[in-house]
Amino acid sequence: MIFKSLVMFLAKLGVILSLCALGMLILPAIGQNPIALGAGLGGLAITNLVMFYGFYKDKTNAQKDKQRISEKTLILLSAMSLHCATYLVMHFTRHKTNKVSFQLKLLLAVSLQAVLSAIWFAKVYIY
Repeated sequence: MIFKSLVMFLAKLGVILSLCALGMLILPAIGQNPIALGAGLGGLAITNLVMFYGFYKDKTNAQKDKQRISEKTLILLSAMSLHCATYLVMHFTRHKTNKVSFQLKLLLAVSLQAVLSAIWFAKVYIY
């Protein structure tokens, strides 16, 4: 019980930290160009809608005992949407919120995104 709660908390904290790091990296780069900012935000909105559809479709398929969408695909959809609304979507669809193995995979994906963001930050702003 404590392990599950800890994993859920760390995964949510990881998403928040990942988004903050991403914002610090991208906003200075595209903040000066309104077209780039609009394209970036538009692309993010589209990928988040695709992620929502993936979670929703998997939930409805689970309820109807049809072919499911793999967890790997759901994690990939979440990563493509930069994990922005992953937890909102999970709680809105009431899907994968109690599955610890999925939460661990999501935490790994978020951690990977944070590490890659830090490397990119170092290359762009330090070197």
